[in-house]
Amino acid sequence: MPAADKCPLPPHASHAPEHIHHEYASGHDDDEQGENQDGYLKLAALATWRWFRASPAARTPLLAGPALYGGGALAHAHHLPGWGIGLATVAGSIVTHAYAMHRLEGWRSGGATAATAASGLWLAGAAEAGVTAGPSGLLSWLFWGGFGIGYALHRIGLKPRTAPEPETPEQPEAPRIDWDTYFPGWGLTGAAVLKAEQTRLGERVLIDTRGTGKRASTLAQKGLEERIAEDFQLPRSRVRVNAGAIAGQLTVSLRLTDPWATPIVHPVLDLRPEIELPEIADIRQPLVIGQDPETGRPLTLTVWDEDGAAHVMVVAMKGGGKSTLLNNVFERLTAADNVATIGIDVSKAKDMRRWRSAGALALSACGPKERYKAVKILELIAKIVSLRAEHNTDAVFHPRPGHPLIEVVIDEIDALFKGNDAYAQRAREALTTITSKGRSESVGGILVGQRGSAQWLGDANIRANLDRFVFLKVARQGEMGLAAGEMGLELPNMAEYGEGKPGVVAIADVSGGHDKGRTFNLSALDDVSRVAEGREPSPLEPELWALVGPAWTALAANDDDSASNAVATAGAIESDDHDPELPSTSEERTAARRSIVAHLALVPPLDDDTATRVREHSRQRHQLFAAVEGGADAEAGSAVPAEVRARIVAVLLERGEAPMRVLQEEIGYSPAHMLRLMNQLRADGAVSMRGLGPATRWHLPDAPPEATDGSQRIPS
Repeated sequence: MPAADKCPLPPHASHAPEHIHHEYASGHDDDEQGENQDGYLKLAALATWRWFRASPAARTPLLAGPALYGGGALAHAHHLPGWGIGLATVAGSIVTHAYAMHRLEGWRSGGATAATAASGLWLAGAAEAGVTAGPSGLLSWLFWGGFGIGYALHRIGLKPRTAPEPETPEQPEAPRIDWDTYFPGWGLTGAAVLKAEQTRLGERVLIDTRGTGKRASTLAQKGLEERIAEDFQLPRSRVRVNAGAIAGQLTVSLRLTDPWATPIVHPVLDLRPEIELPEIADIRQPLVIGQDPETGRPLTLTVWDEDGAAHVMVVAMKGGGKSTLLNNVFERLTAADNVATIGIDVSKAKDMRRWRSAGALALSACGPKERYKAVKILELIAKIVSLRAEHNTDAVFHPRPGHPLIEVVIDEIDALFKGNDAYAQRAREALTTITSKGRSESVGGILVGQRGSAQWLGDANIRANLDRFVFLKVARQGEMGLAAGEMGLELPNMAEYGEGKPGVVAIADVSGGHDKGRTFNLSALDDVSRVAEGREPSPLEPELWALVGPAWTALAANDDDSASNAVATAGAIESDDHDPELPSTSEERTAARRSIVAHLALVPPLDDDTATRVREHSRQRHQLFAAVEGGADAEAGSAVPAEVRARIVAVLLERGEAPMRVLQEEIGYSPAHMLRLMNQLRADGAVSMRGLGPATRWHLPDAPPEATDGSQRIPS
């Protein structure tokens, strides 16, 4: 979207503070021009007020002068009598003189009276003769000349007239730490200080350890951090010891001031932000989502670089600040004009609904009722990866306005895979395609959850394709290792680093480098709504829109009541007859199975000699269970042909249980192919497994385990 269209309506960095206190009209086609003009007028008024508020005493005359000149023109146009203005001038001069004698000193008291009298006399003359009276507009020249001289004298009068204060000696710097005195107690006897400097929160020192006879890498341990923390009476998390970039050097950093005492106000909401955010962001630049309180540097998250789109994992326990982090991410994503942001949260989704309601998200699925829609969205994005690969002639798709980065943000990702049903399988396959193939096509993802395990994220293949990791407060450092492997154990321990405060974050990539700091405070839902207002996603490129436009439009419907109808009409995705309201949790499916079993128990016994009736009974049972597991979607998601699925169920229903060898002989597939089919049916909940190795036996979930004969079985 062009910059001219992006703003006059807030929120943007240049005028967002006032946006907290003012409401702006939303755009409508019929009166868009009038509302835009109204927005410009309000912004101009706000800018004037901020300019005046910065120095009222110096800038009041700059506003009063033009107002007085305009008043003279209006007085002449309305034929106001000059003598009446003259009488008012005399009264005003007397009042001004009385006031100035008590409040102003020296010549400034007389100057105020003279300025009042001169202004009144000029106004009376302008009312009688007009502001341009006299040769060559003499009256106007007299006004502006007198105004300039008077304003110069006024500025001089603002300067203090007191005698200069005696020079005071420079205040000495705060006493630095005498590091050498601590070295013996830290086991650093023989070490030397190379450089000591103050930071925003304490002090940092570079130490030469060669004289200690020990390696710097050996000294940089948690035990040394704890010793230093004991001496300075600090939490251990405020002491950081690292081996230097050069061998034989050690860096010790102390944070004597609590870095997490005060949340950092978001720059868009701050009157005087320390970090200025660009009004229109560029996704090719790192997203500024917070600040390092120790150095003051912006805390950034890179979601696109020259290699393509990044795939990011965010891990934090409940109350760790995930929602606030995502709000900061959404703020920068939606401020960019080369991003189409997609939000998925099939849990509560309170924050994400605010971004969706403002129209800032291109596609979204919010709440448990839209889990089916979330699967459809992921399948569409997976298809877009393939379509872009066909049309993109460059090695890496470079995002720009109208050709956006597609960023998929999934919060509470475990809710997407709950129950391990057909929905979970389809979401897993689509997300695997996005994370493994989407990088070069500028289709990125941010996956957010309370744990970093493969089970929590849906699949080990998904986790293997992640290249950036964001950690907030976690229960234990082992959670970081689950997500990022050995690198997670080398990062600051986020179970202790933030001292229990939410929003403290460490950001790492696969190269091993990391940044740490705290996210901006963007947690209040009303603030989220104000920031999101007026933001729009970038449209897709025309050649891609021609292929997926109908499906994209259908999935863009945000009305919860029409969600199922929207996904059913998505033209670019194969339609089906699945009802999104069918049971999806394990408890609901168990109850449904019991109901089916009770129904089948009423079916009259089948003739053991009639194989046709046995297979018909199996087919009925299969259809009922398939409906519980997701109907046609279960079959499509599992890639198990319906006729093969029915034959497997029939064999298990007839035999009660069967080893893999029997199933292989019945179906006619190779052992490896048969194992894949059975594992898929097991994931769908259609079959169960008991035993290990050669003793493995497959059976239907509700088949009695003691059944071993080949007679017809009706579950009870």
